Amino acid sequence: MTTQATTIQIKPRIMSRDAADFCLVAFVVFPAQFLVLFVLPGVIAFLLSRSWPVAVIVPAVIYFIFLAFSVWSMTLTTEGIRFHRFLGAPKFLPWSIVSSVEVAPRWELIRRGWLWPLFPAREMTASFTSLQHYRITWREGFCYYPPADAETFEQYVRTHLQTPVA
Repeated sequence: MTTQATTIQIKPRIMSRDAADFCLVAFVVFPAQFLVLFVLPGVIAFLLSRSWPVAVIVPAVIYFIFLAFSVWSMTLTTEGIRFHRFLGAPKFLPWSIVSSVEVAPRWELIRRGWLWPLFPAREMTASFTSLQHYRITWREGFCYYPPADAETFEQYVRTHLQTPVA
């Protein structure tokens, strides 16, 4: 990557990195999220309404809300980081408020990015890997992002962030 590039789009890594990563996400994290976010609200809706259509509509609405908050890519510019999503925050982080960008440990990502809080989650991509997510920290908070091209992501961040990537 050259330092003359002013804008770079970074897609999220979607696929698992290995079999253990796949098994952890598919058989532990995803079922926990699915149960709490979709099954439980559907059951509660049914118990309150005694209506199967309502019990199906509630999880469907939750799913579309999650889609609206999902991040489908990010753009790195000389001004900062732009998250591409319909709803939710952050949408743009100027470099001046970003304090660090670091690789997050797997268990931190699972616990603080995916499982708590469930909504809004701090990692809102459709990623199926729990490895090589970066914790982006700014004055008011933090979020996680799994760049598909980690090397380009790191090089660009190093060029524009006062605190180096750890």
